[in-house]
Amino acid sequence: MGHLMPKESYSNISDISLDYLINDIHIKGLIFDFDGTLIRNKIVSVDTLNFLKRAKERGLKLSILSNNPYVSKTILKTINISTTKKFACKPLKKPFLDMAEKMGLSPNEIAVIGNNRISDIWGANRAGMYSIYIQNLNSYMFKKKVEDKLKDLGIKHIK
Repeated sequence: MGHLMPKESYSNISDISLDYLINDIHIKGLIFDFDGTLIRNKIVSVDTLNFLKRAKERGLKLSILSNNPYVSKTILKTINISTTKKFACKPLKKPFLDMAEKMGLSPNEIAVIGNNRISDIWGANRAGMYSIYIQNLNSYMFKKKVEDKLKDLGIKHIK
């Protein structure tokens, strides 16, 4: 069960402290999940774009590891991340380790940022990488979980 637990958890990518990652954890590269992490509802937020820009300015290497075979080339151009692996077969360790090799970094120098505890967090932890979970509080699945928990408690509506 410990492999599904991230080292950190946030609502948005922009809440992540680059200073902490770089200075305290000694991270030199970031691997992002695509759908639901970098893009939400087919849109890259301004906050996410600014975070990516700051990460690049700080010298971090950036890449994408996605199980989606249809990663949008237009969005890739917008976010300006060229190192990409589509249909990665996450949570297998191999795609994470292959990406580390492509980036020229060891696994302990990489943080993986994703919104799925199994494919992103479990995969990152198994590969020896620092895992950061992005909980999409507006997602249908999150809202459904909350509604189900409230029903279990006997609460039917929240105003």
